[in-house]
Amino acid sequence: MPLMQKLKRFLLSRNTVISLICAVGISCLVGSTIPQITTKSPQFFETWKASSPRLYYLIDFLQLNQVYTSAWFLILIAIIALSLAYSVYYQLKGLTKSKGPAQREITERAFKDFFTLTLVQGSRIRGQRSEVRVEELALRIKSIFRARGYRLYLAAEESRYFLFGKNRAGRWGSAIFHLGLLICILAALYGLAFQKRGFIQLKQADTFQGKNEDWPAKSLGAFAGNFDLGFQVYLNKFTPSYWENDQIRNLESSLTITDSKGEAWKFLLSPAGPIRFQGIKVYQSTHYGYAIGFILKKEGSEEILTDFLLDAQRKKDKPLEGKMDFPTTDYILNMKFYPNLIEPSFYATLPGVDLAVTEKEKQRFKGRVLFSQRARLNNNDSLKFVRIYYWTGLTFVKNCGMPLVYCGFALSTLGAFLIFMLPYKQVYLKVTEEGNNVQISMGGRSNRYKALFSEEFKELAEDLEKELGKHGNDSVT
Repeated sequence: MPLMQKLKRFLLSRNTVISLICAVGISCLVGSTIPQITTKSPQFFETWKASSPRLYYLIDFLQLNQVYTSAWFLILIAIIALSLAYSVYYQLKGLTKSKGPAQREITERAFKDFFTLTLVQGSRIRGQRSEVRVEELALRIKSIFRARGYRLYLAAEESRYFLFGKNRAGRWGSAIFHLGLLICILAALYGLAFQKRGFIQLKQADTFQGKNEDWPAKSLGAFAGNFDLGFQVYLNKFTPSYWENDQIRNLESSLTITDSKGEAWKFLLSPAGPIRFQGIKVYQSTHYGYAIGFILKKEGSEEILTDFLLDAQRKKDKPLEGKMDFPTTDYILNMKFYPNLIEPSFYATLPGVDLAVTEKEKQRFKGRVLFSQRARLNNNDSLKFVRIYYWTGLTFVKNCGMPLVYCGFALSTLGAFLIFMLPYKQVYLKVTEEGNNVQISMGGRSNRYKALFSEEFKELAEDLEKELGKHGNDSVT
């Protein structure tokens, strides 16, 4: 068997199609269950890597933490696109190829909806005795079908064989639907190959410069290149609000975006929907928390100010916890931050932190530090709790091929409309002469709503009997 024939059979086989659908479903399940690098903070992955290095290495090697921009997912979508392309090609080929006179046998075995009518020469038609002429029958048959909305698409064998159709546009429904899907998938393939996605943690009153090297976490398509925004993002204010059961009510970021020309625009961003700027969508992440700042004072050196980002607590009676090293030193800070030391609260109205500081596995300090207080680490060094800010996660996405997606969706919708609202119906009819008898055999089928078509077929049969007369043996099944 030629290679192309083998490829065709493989791509169009039912097992292949089912396997591809299952593979996409499993991929989406993996993408929703395994944390993706553009939806979690870098600290999360550092902690994961430290606690389970082998598991993290395996997941990172298989690109399960960036499913939708991974090479294997790109290949999977390409195979699906190729399978759909073959399907669309052969559907269109079948619809457009030239058809000669159909030689279908019209028998009860070939059609679920079947009818025969026998007329005898010299029988009474419309109250008058007349010879049954095939040409006259053909005109009457066409008139009956035309009254029911059917059109004649084929007349062969000297007006003895007919093919009538209704809702012929419905024949194209499946091909148009699959063509729309193909366009959507090709657009998705293009988008996956060139998609750019980045995640940042932005503190209140801080600016993200938007340079490619500034991303703490990013996911790029195979051919995406660098991800430079071309503008800066400044976080004016971040405001979380909560329901009485401690669930998040809303998250809102007030942003100022400054383009390369120095022009500034202000936006309010929430999980309800992204903002769009210069072809890039900005999404509000549900990852946020407090940034608490400490000044380290060392003898004989300048003071060092560092902010530590802590993830927000899920319950207001729980502290925000974190364990991080102080840059350029051997100090490790283990923190439990309480927004309010008097009563449970999400808001930093009376803040304090339970702090444990170690240096080379030796404990230098352990105790509670209130805002603006100083913790003595040894005779020379000290830490001062100096500031509290909100931080929030922002996700930036640059998608390609969205107009194609909209076009494909429109075509798929049109195809679905044709499939379900205009189901194609066809009726084959043959007139045969056997001695003094003229027999009419009729069979029909529809690609959808078969029960309704059977009722319509019976009505057609009744019209034929009423118009042409009933003589000899006939049946409707």
